[in-house]
Amino acid sequence: MTDDASTPAADDPGTGTSTGTGPGTGTGAGSRIGGGRSAADQRTGPDPAARRRRRLAIAGIAGAAVLVLLVCGCLGAFAAGLDRLARDSDREQTAQTRGQDACRELEKRLNRLTPPGATASPGERAAAIRDENAAVRPFLSEIERLRGRWGDDDRDGDSDDDRRDSRAGSWQRLVDARASYADALDRQVTNGEPAFFVAPRGPGGRPVVDRLQRGPEECAAAARRLGAPDL
Repeated sequence: MTDDASTPAADDPGTGTSTGTGPGTGTGAGSRIGGGRSAADQRTGPDPAARRRRRLAIAGIAGAAVLVLLVCGCLGAFAAGLDRLARDSDREQTAQTRGQDACRELEKRLNRLTPPGATASPGERAAAIRDENAAVRPFLSEIERLRGRWGDDDRDGDSDDDRRDSRAGSWQRLVDARASYADALDRQVTNGEPAFFVAPRGPGGRPVVDRLQRGPEECAAAARRLGAPDL
């Protein structure tokens, strides 16, 4: 009985000598301290060098996009300019062809008529002049539609006043002078008043026929014939 009384109980709650590693041990505190440092590091944000690299990358992308837009705009304007030049060239070529064809058709119509100089009387000459003027009218209508695109660039030797007169205007002056001559021939038949052809001149004083004979070449023969209604 004395042996049992002298042996202390290992799990006596009154002794406080327990060495257990229960939930109150120090490993939990260490974990909480380490977790606190990770949160502090996260609050400090990314590295400044990384932020600079990101800003530079964004600026580079934006600059490249602007450069691409500028290049595309310049290429578009260049292509539009080339297209406009091509259209202008096509219109110019079409106008040249139409003008040359109009001259050839005029000469054909005139060749089918009796020249005024081959008539036997002033009355017949007046009628022949009016027939030729009628043959010129379709030609005048065509070159009026081509005003500024055909024939008006050949102005070497013209005065400033003559340059302001279009090719169509010069042809119209010639036709008007011929019409006046035909009227004068009618008066000659009526009362014997002599009729004379007065060659028209441009605003600068230069003979209209001289200008018309200088070009276009396809119209030179018609201009010579119409400019000499007595022949």
